[in-house]
Amino acid sequence: MATHETITARVVFRKQVSDGNYGTEAAEVALDVPVGHPSMVAATLETARQLVHEELARSPSASVRRALEPPRPLSPAMIVPSDMDDPADVPF
Repeated sequence: MATHETITARVVFRKQVSDGNYGTEAAEVALDVPVGHPSMVAATLETARQLVHEELARSPSASVRRALEPPRPLSPAMIVPSDMDDPADVPF
């Protein structure tokens, strides 16, 4: 009887965040996925990322939770126009 071995890849996502008090908090997920479908590997990586972020978002440390927030866009007053010829002419 012939056996069919499935070749798998291990997708690992790990995130380590400073707790703001000279320590760190980390979470890691490792998932196995059959090789052969690149979109499956990408989807599995996205799932691993989501699981890690969900776990760290439950941290008792406000610094850890804040580190997971996406960066806020700059306010218009902080953006230097790209059409300026001379950086020395930036209005202040």
